Amino acid sequence: MVKLVSLLKGKKELMILTFANLITQLGITYYVMNNTNVTDNDKTNMKHFMLIIVEFIIIYALAVIPMPIWLKLILFSTFSYIWGILLASFKSKINDDNLINMAMLGSIGVFFTMFLTGAFLLASGVALGFNTGLILFFSLLVLIIAQIFSLFQKSTMLTKTLAAIGIVIFSGYIIYDTNTILQRNYYGDFIQASLDYYLDILNIFTKVVTLNDN
Repeated sequence: MVKLVSLLKGKKELMILTFANLITQLGITYYVMNNTNVTDNDKTNMKHFMLIIVEFIIIYALAVIPMPIWLKLILFSTFSYIWGILLASFKSKINDDNLINMAMLGSIGVFFTMFLTGAFLLASGVALGFNTGLILFFSLLVLIIAQIFSLFQKSTMLTKTLAAIGIVIFSGYIIYDTNTILQRNYYGDFIQASLDYYLDILNIFTKVVTLNDN
């Protein structure tokens, strides 16, 4: 426990900025999700496909194009806003506010549990590296392929099984991301760290909703 506290103190400034930005971006997404009116046309038209393309472009830009922090924040906020629009459509299909709120709280609970696990592993001398990231990447790739296949099967059991597997994979990503973030020197760039966590939480959220939706 002493090593864990010491480790977190050594990254105190980075973690404070990371969590402050993470909370802000999740707040943007949550607000937009709950305040966007979704019509039947919105659920089926090409707008969502175009928004997803824009999100991929933003992720690519944040990952490879050098830019000042303020510009990264603007792009990240735009990314969060778009996610809110997409989740508004997702929420309208579920039409169960209690399930949505339960999934949100559950996702946050999973996040903090896995965060502490990742930090504890590093404090115990277990530094996760490239091989762990590779295993998670290929696991996610297989999951995506299986999810595409499931679209043609229309099997509720298969969909829920893949959702459960997805929760496990993204929980693993939180452990890995935490372990990696505490190892690396981000040189004050907290955007990438908070983006990794943001994607993990929202993917767990959608999987928890899918797993519990009747």
